[in-house]
Amino acid sequence: AVVSTQSTGEQQIMATLQLQGEYVRVLSKQLVGILLCVYVKKEHSPFIKDVQSGLAAVGIMGMMGNKGGVAVRFQIYDSTICVVNSHLNAHFENVQRRNQDMRDIARRVMFGTEESGNVYTIYDHDMLFWIGDLNYRIIGTETDVKEKIGRKDWATLFQADQLYLQMKAGNAFDGFQEHAINFAPSYKYDIGTNTYDTSEKRRTPAWCDRVLYRSSKAAQDNLVPLGYKRHELMSSDHRPVSASFQLKVKLIVPEQRSKVYQELVKELDKKENESMPDAHISANTVVFQNVRYMVPLTQSIVIENTSQVVAKYRFIPKLDERRFCKEWLWVSPTVGIMAESERITINLTVQIDNTTAPAFNMGKESLEDILILHLENGKDYFITVQGNYLVSSFGCSLDYLIRFPHPIRNSTPLAANETKLSIPKELWRIVDFIYKKGLTEEGLFLQSGVQREMEIIRECLDTGESFEKHSLSVHSMAETTIRFLEALSEPVVPFSLYHQALDASSSYSQCKMLVSYLPTVNYNVFYYLVSFLREVLAYPENRLTPDKLAVVFSSVLLRMTQSESMATSEAIIKKKADFVYHFLIDEDDLKVG
Repeated sequence: AVVSTQSTGEQQIMATLQLQGEYVRVLSKQLVGILLCVYVKKEHSPFIKDVQSGLAAVGIMGMMGNKGGVAVRFQIYDSTICVVNSHLNAHFENVQRRNQDMRDIARRVMFGTEESGNVYTIYDHDMLFWIGDLNYRIIGTETDVKEKIGRKDWATLFQADQLYLQMKAGNAFDGFQEHAINFAPSYKYDIGTNTYDTSEKRRTPAWCDRVLYRSSKAAQDNLVPLGYKRHELMSSDHRPVSASFQLKVKLIVPEQRSKVYQELVKELDKKENESMPDAHISANTVVFQNVRYMVPLTQSIVIENTSQVVAKYRFIPKLDERRFCKEWLWVSPTVGIMAESERITINLTVQIDNTTAPAFNMGKESLEDILILHLENGKDYFITVQGNYLVSSFGCSLDYLIRFPHPIRNSTPLAANETKLSIPKELWRIVDFIYKKGLTEEGLFLQSGVQREMEIIRECLDTGESFEKHSLSVHSMAETTIRFLEALSEPVVPFSLYHQALDASSSYSQCKMLVSYLPTVNYNVFYYLVSFLREVLAYPENRLTPDKLAVVFSSVLLRMTQSESMATSEAIIKKKADFVYHFLIDEDDLKVG
């Protein structure tokens, strides 16, 4: 049984399961409000092994984990299963952002280690389940949707379901399936009632809560859906949803396996001199043109088994290197087995993120790599990956950015003895846009932006193009502010002062003293942002509070180094927020140096 719920109910889950039989917990994994618990009947527990978990936070508050996903993978008998539980971006209009969240979670969740040679994605399993509050909505007016709910016209409603339409178009959850829906939308209810939302917002009912499944080609007949229903629990504005499946798992009989193996060895030995493994690769050079910061580009090559024997391949590291490819490159699948004449498509994805962008922006790294594809008992094939990266202001240091009075994409930095800017012009442009158009916007800095709009904003910042040429939402600009600060190679409060900042968080006077130690540009940016946020808080229409803004901005103004633990306790989050909170509520004059 697989159950997803809030952490406070984990004991209740176990108590309920015990009414149906004796269960044991395999593993639970939590990302703030997202909890995934996996249980199995006790009789099967001795046959569970290789249990691992992973997580990925996404969205504007990704650093806090209010949107994202958790996953658990394990082997039961000789089959592998992976379960992902996610909370995707909200609001009717954010379809593309939900699609992006899904792709980000699928890409970021990894199991195993490269050191061990066993690295799995969520797709490298016999059976994969994706559950949770996916937040896709139904297209239609509130009146029309409720009228169809009253007639139980589920088929017509489903044709207008955003998730169904996105899956049909191939934009998200490629290869996944869903059991037919024969129940009313699970969202949004007045808590404690059977009445859909009667608040001022009057949300249109939607099937936000879903259970999707997917199986590998070899296991496509081993996963059969049995039921899909909702449950009438009224403690939330959602109704919980459950699905049941019949799974057939592999069980290898050691004696028979050994016998078959010996027979195959004899047969292979016989054919070894007749034919060695050989393959043809569709291209030995892959070129990525105009790669942009945080915009993934994917190209494919095809490898074909041209020999008369089974061919096994894998990518191997170059001499004295730990990874077989550079950090900005992802390859899938990395290993495979091909029957005679079989073809396998290998996807190569390039993405420059916060980890790799600084070196590219400073000209210390280039889009060049060589992959070695090794054919077992055969030869090695060399694949050259190359391309060009378009320099960005995202992923630079503050000190470097203030040396660019003109757009970074098509200019050179000022000399060391020339007068620099006080703050990066990119930050000024973003804040100026919000100041003029968005101070009264409800949920400012709390609601996610649109992915495509944020790509346009970054391009405008890097090339100097005017924002006015595009239709850009305030929320996209607000999230870009957070992403810009998050991408700085060194945060506004430098890594060297991070722990001192936590220690000073209980005292405003100590916090001010620490800020006085900041380098000049960091000091200017800190007080520029604080002044702006105080102005934001002066507008009650946006319904923001100092504590909310403190949590959001502290997560990017104060950051740990990558070498430190990525796990952040609630106590640490509170200390970081307290540090910023002091400056938002105090009436001291702020001076920029």
